Amino acid sequence: MKPQVPDHCKKCGGECLKNVEFLIGLPPEKVATLLQRAQRLHLRKGEYLFREGDPCNAIYIIHRGRVKLSAYDQDGLERIAGIFVEHDTMWEGVLVPNSQYSASAIAMTEVDCCRLARRDFEEAIHEPEVALRIIGMLSKKLHDANRRNLLKSIADPKERVAGLLLYRYRRQTGDVVTLRLEEMAGLIALRPETISRKLKELEREGYVKKTGQSSIQILDPDGLMEMVNY
Repeated sequence: MKPQVPDHCKKCGGECLKNVEFLIGLPPEKVATLLQRAQRLHLRKGEYLFREGDPCNAIYIIHRGRVKLSAYDQDGLERIAGIFVEHDTMWEGVLVPNSQYSASAIAMTEVDCCRLARRDFEEAIHEPEVALRIIGMLSKKLHDANRRNLLKSIADPKERVAGLLLYRYRRQTGDVVTLRLEEMAGLIALRPETISRKLKELEREGYVKKTGQSSIQILDPDGLMEMVNY
């Protein structure tokens, strides 16, 4: 199913774009142009923002909800490249000419987001301040990707689970990480049953506490850091 397109962003007075990092400082006339062109999208759980193989022709700014970027390997197992939440920007491959998405973006919950066409995005980054901000954000993104890949190299399953929880904890403001076992499995290449056992061990040892079916409260982030040296 394709996402619904309720309206253009200009209808909300620009509130949905005012906190987008790379747009801060853009001349008012440029912001007004982007608001005229950007689309506000609403997705129901399970709907696709884009599919693997689609052309990379836009960036997406998440305002509410969670989106996973995933693909399936040759054995049919899902591999999750990332999970995007409020204020995250998805621009996988958009700066690479003639590129296609290497994974699909799927709504994990109801999602509100904005779509900004590639041509409009490229026009915006002609502003020197915006271009520098983009370079900084891409550097952070590369650093973040390296951290995710490092998780998969941890041999001990419990340490790998602890590293994932710590990674998610550091990327949010609260102390409750929300991830289903299947999502964790896709992120760190472990079986859901293995992750379940290791979560129980971490809970018995006082590092975390399960507060819901998919919610894990981080009780001792310093202890997790010491465990994985991450």
